[in-house]
Amino acid sequence: RLASALALDPDAITVNSFSKYFNMTGWRLGWLVVPDSLVPTFEKLAQNLFICAPTVAQHAALACFQPEALAIFEERRREFQRRRDYLVPALRELGFGVPVMPDGAFYVYADLDRVAHPLRGDSAAFSMAVLRDAHVAIVPGDDFGVAAPQRHVRFSYATKYERIEEAVARLRRLFA
Repeated sequence: RLASALALDPDAITVNSFSKYFNMTGWRLGWLVVPDSLVPTFEKLAQNLFICAPTVAQHAALACFQPEALAIFEERRREFQRRRDYLVPALRELGFGVPVMPDGAFYVYADLDRVAHPLRGDSAAFSMAVLRDAHVAIVPGDDFGVAAPQRHVRFSYATKYERIEEAVARLRRLFA
């Protein structure tokens, strides 16, 4: 049985989208759960921020809740979890700092402090060296915030499990 976040906290405000779990990135379609007392306020905001989601996006969103579709999305979520559960321990073994297990997207934001590489203090140079020397594409932390981005890189696990295994093997050879 489904329950609203409001059943847990009557003052809860939940904002979500169809982007990741429902594979609708770029559709810019989402939803809100707000207390009844805030509905008029959010309706006014909605009227001034946008007119209406496109009809095709609304129909696609409704189709996401069909049992057959939900089964596909759940299978995909489990596959991403499998990839994450392989990649994060492997990165930690290589010296990357991953303080928390990612929970929601398909990226790992990792600290370079303990990585055995002379460029670990410059994420852009480090990322280029990894691409050049191991043929593994990672992204420097510069685009993901202001908290020491030069010490961080981002890994994606939105590719086949076997490709992730190959990337880890290449990183192991590079850092050996």
